[in-house]
Amino acid sequence: MLQRLTPLLVFHLALAATSASAQTVAPSPPPAPAPQPAPAPAAKPEEAPAFKISGLVYGDYYYVAANHRDELVDQNGFWLRRVYFTYDHTLAKAFSLRFRLEVNSKGDFKSTGVNTPYLKDAWLKWAFGAHSLTAGLGPTPNIEFVEGFQGYRSVEKTPLDLYRWDSSRDLGLLLQGGLGKEKRTRYGFQFGNGSGTGSEVDQSKTLRGQLLHRFASGLVLEAYADWQDRPGGRDVSTLEAFVGWQEAKWRASLQYGRQERRQAGALGSDLELEFLSAFVTAQVTPKVAVVARLDRSFDPVPNGETIDYMPFSDRARALVGYAGVDVTLAKTVHLIPNVEWTTYGQGQDATTPGSDRVPRVTLFFSW
Repeated sequence: MLQRLTPLLVFHLALAATSASAQTVAPSPPPAPAPQPAPAPAAKPEEAPAFKISGLVYGDYYYVAANHRDELVDQNGFWLRRVYFTYDHTLAKAFSLRFRLEVNSKGDFKSTGVNTPYLKDAWLKWAFGAHSLTAGLGPTPNIEFVEGFQGYRSVEKTPLDLYRWDSSRDLGLLLQGGLGKEKRTRYGFQFGNGSGTGSEVDQSKTLRGQLLHRFASGLVLEAYADWQDRPGGRDVSTLEAFVGWQEAKWRASLQYGRQERRQAGALGSDLELEFLSAFVTAQVTPKVAVVARLDRSFDPVPNGETIDYMPFSDRARALVGYAGVDVTLAKTVHLIPNVEWTTYGQGQDATTPGSDRVPRVTLFFSW
């Protein structure tokens, strides 16, 4: 019996072994990948502060070497011709404001006392696209443009400001903007009191208009006109044209102005005034530049004796100029030795006023 079962048992064991060898062992699944850390959140760009406090100062040591008024000869001293303290604030993407105080030394060679600050700017600007509307006390368009192009208000005012054809500030509305694809053409229209930084005391107002274009070559053309309404029909109107050229190391400009003052001449006649002004500056080394300007006033400067720091004779037409060297001591610190002068033609009384000559050392710094 056992002998008959043995072959059968061996057969079954062999069959089981063959079946086991034919089976393939399934590989074990790969281990799960280790979890990766979540990416760090992108750093937010730093936002510009909502407000900014800035200022500038310039003043001179001056010496009156010559003057048409004998009592001013040899007068010398230090004065601060401008001190600014400015607060700018961005209220929203489209709205910003400026509040600025200014203080100056007395420039009439006789006044003494404390230098009193006064309000120079107080405006709110609404920007929409390439345009803006400014309401409040702010710059007048021509004087701001010429000052910006020339860059040497620290040496002298622009002609319209110096000869008191207009004020550098007015209280009212100013609409400005850029035109064209590249915004090389700009315009400005201003409606204001015509009272400068002072208060309004009459019904008269002033309207100003400006149009300028900056060519890619460096050429700049600008035209300006205003109408200054005055009580009693003594209105004032101005026309001005400006051509400038700007390169990396030099810039130059030529400016012409004509103003008519009704009933402001002798015996109530109309008074016509004209000037021509040439300006140039050039960078000699990275820290040294030269600058010069020459104005031809074709008529006596009305009330010229009351102009601060550089009074003019109001009896004869004048040739006014300055020349200087601008030394950069730091990025916002400049020392500018310069000399300003005036020579006069023959007056209506057949006499010629004496020349004016004032060497100065001007220090300018800002923050």
